[in-house]
Amino acid sequence: MTLQLHDTLSRSVRPVRVPGAGGRVTIYSCGPTVYRYAHIGNLRTFLLPDLIRRVLLYRGIEVRHVQNITDVGHLRDERFDRGEDRMLVAAGLEHKTPAEIADAYEAAFHADAAAMNLLPAHAFPRATEHIPEMLALAERLEDLGHAYRTPAGNVYYAVASYPGYGRLSGNSLDALRAGHRGEVEIDKRDPADFALWKSAGPGRILKWPSRWGDGFPGWHLECSAMAMRHLGERFDIHTGGEDNVFPHHEDEIAQSGPLVGGSPADLWVHGAHLLMAGRKMAKSAGNFQRITELADAGVEPLAFRYLCLTARYSRRLDCSDASLAAAAAALTTLRARLRALGPAPVEGPWAAPPVLAAGCAPDRPTGLAPGIRGHADPDGREQPGPVDRATRPASPLSPVGRELHDRFVASIEDDLDLPAAIATVHAMLRAGLPDDERRWLVLDADAVLGLDLHRAWEPQPPARVPMPRVEALLAERAGARAARDWAEADRLRERLRELGVEPVDRPDGTSGWRAVEPS
Repeated sequence: MTLQLHDTLSRSVRPVRVPGAGGRVTIYSCGPTVYRYAHIGNLRTFLLPDLIRRVLLYRGIEVRHVQNITDVGHLRDERFDRGEDRMLVAAGLEHKTPAEIADAYEAAFHADAAAMNLLPAHAFPRATEHIPEMLALAERLEDLGHAYRTPAGNVYYAVASYPGYGRLSGNSLDALRAGHRGEVEIDKRDPADFALWKSAGPGRILKWPSRWGDGFPGWHLECSAMAMRHLGERFDIHTGGEDNVFPHHEDEIAQSGPLVGGSPADLWVHGAHLLMAGRKMAKSAGNFQRITELADAGVEPLAFRYLCLTARYSRRLDCSDASLAAAAAALTTLRARLRALGPAPVEGPWAAPPVLAAGCAPDRPTGLAPGIRGHADPDGREQPGPVDRATRPASPLSPVGRELHDRFVASIEDDLDLPAAIATVHAMLRAGLPDDERRWLVLDADAVLGLDLHRAWEPQPPARVPMPRVEALLAERAGARAARDWAEADRLRERLRELGVEPVDRPDGTSGWRAVEPS
């Protein structure tokens, strides 16, 4: 068996295509629009590709993951939205340029993702850096007769020109036309058509020259162009939230289809919304929380990750004080039971299995990162390539241990049944097995769960501080000390103290740390 996922396009659970020797599974994920902070509902959506990656790596399969950064703040969907450019609104409210707004909120996104233990993508393409690719794609569609220019300087995709339009979302063109809300742009030929390129109005800051005049790209065009640029015409998995199904992903398929001969992705996988008090969490509704706000309230970010693992990704999950408290208690119990087994031996068959450390991306990652962790923490450490832990566990498991291991593997590969996987991990701790075997089983499973269970025997920083950020600062300080840059080392020590972490310099030149009251 291999990983199977629910494909929205075919409405069935299908296996991920296993690449040949030396190949990799390619994943494109819709990322954040960086005009505001990401909220925990966004992070639940971004957890989906993280779990897919971890399961594939657990089976020894290489992965290349691309997650875009939308830093052009145009309307999300010109069909229904007549609001102003969100990037420009944020820039005006905060008295910053759009670029400053984008950089600040992108850095916050990477820090929040690290707090959730999300593996950084291998590439984080930004929309503003891929305008030539977007223009080339729009021009090809116009040349092929799938798009048309209007006297107003706008370029629209003619949805009637693509026979498969509506298949992903289950919409028909007649239903879309009948259900259209609001005033239709007067220069559209069909109310269902969508913008590839919009003419820039007077005074617009974010605009680029094109053969149709100065303008800016449509939201849907961005992802098609960036996916094609970084993963090729065809890739394996496209992920996003359920609100991306229509119109965003439907329009992506329509844009790319005429050029690549069909859907650009083999599987379209969508996560359900996170609810707060029964309502969808959304910036526009004002009912959202950041992961940092949970930490400030005393809820560890990994407790929120644990909560997300208690529901299938395709089902809506309600986040409340009670559900977060239950998740935090369950995670504390899991760590306590593991800690009671004692630390793993340093060597031998029951030495701790390799840790899949998420790390923290830089504030503004560039280029294509190598290795299994993508843009991991800035110290540049890399881990070996993936090995097949699913079918070839490294330790000599007993028949009972192997049955528990195989049950865990069956759960994670069954459309990411993480609730069953979590239940199996608790069963591992209760099993009548030697301590060494129980410990090894749980630590090995954590390569997928991403709960940092290997830290059960270590002191922990305050809940509000992401552990990867602490490690990154400690590594920077170690580098400064090695370079005898004592002023920088002292500055980093003070920064760590502000976070509640006191570096401890050892005689052999290495450094540890202990938790203290934040200064």
